[in-house]
Amino acid sequence: MKSDSCIIIGNGPSLKNVPNSILESMPTFGSNGILLKFEPSYYVAVNPLAIKRFAPRIKNSLKAHLFLAPNTLDVRYVPLYSMPTPLFSYDPLNWVYEGYTVTFVCMQLAFYFGFTRVYLLGVDHHYIFSGPPNEENKWEGDDPNHFDPDYFKNAFWNNPDLAQSERSYALARKAFENDGRSIINCTSNSLLTVFEKGSLPP
Repeated sequence: MKSDSCIIIGNGPSLKNVPNSILESMPTFGSNGILLKFEPSYYVAVNPLAIKRFAPRIKNSLKAHLFLAPNTLDVRYVPLYSMPTPLFSYDPLNWVYEGYTVTFVCMQLAFYFGFTRVYLLGVDHHYIFSGPPNEENKWEGDDPNHFDPDYFKNAFWNNPDLAQSERSYALARKAFENDGRSIINCTSNSLLTVFEKGSLPP
C-alpha cells in the first residue's frame, strides 16, 4: 500500500470507538497491546514489560513488520537499539530515543519511511495511576487506561511520564515541520496539545 500518509495508533480508551475499517484506510504504526484489536502495518515495542505481556500475540502476528528491542523474542524482527540522548533520530534502524513513550519511537520510524503526514488516533494522553512516573507497578483488576480492560489487567507496567513524553513529542513536531511534514492529532478528547488538532481525510 503506497501512501504519503499514515496513522500512528495509540492505545488509549478512545480507540474503542474507532472502527478497524478506518485503521485499514492507510498504512499504520501500532505498538504494545494493539494486537488485541488490530494488526498494523508496522508493529513496535521497546518496553520489556510490554513485550513480555504481549509476546504470544507478537509471535502469532501474520503480516506486521516487527520492530522490537533487541534480544527479546525468537521471531523475525528489526532490532531497535535505544540511546539515552534526547534527540529525534533520523536513522532509527541505527538508533532510537525512546522518549518515554513508544509512540515517539513510531514517529521516528514514520519519518524514516518517508511519510509526510502522520495522523494520531487513540493518543488520549491521560492516565489513572498512583506513584511516581516510570515506576514499575502491578495493575490490579481491569485496565481503565487502554482500549481493552484486559490490556494490563493484573500485570506489571511502568507508570507513564507525561511531562517527558511531551518533551519528546515537541522534538517530533519540530523534526516534521522543519522538513515540511506534519503530525495531526485526530484523537477524540485527547489532552495532548503538542500537535495540531484535526481529523482524518474523508
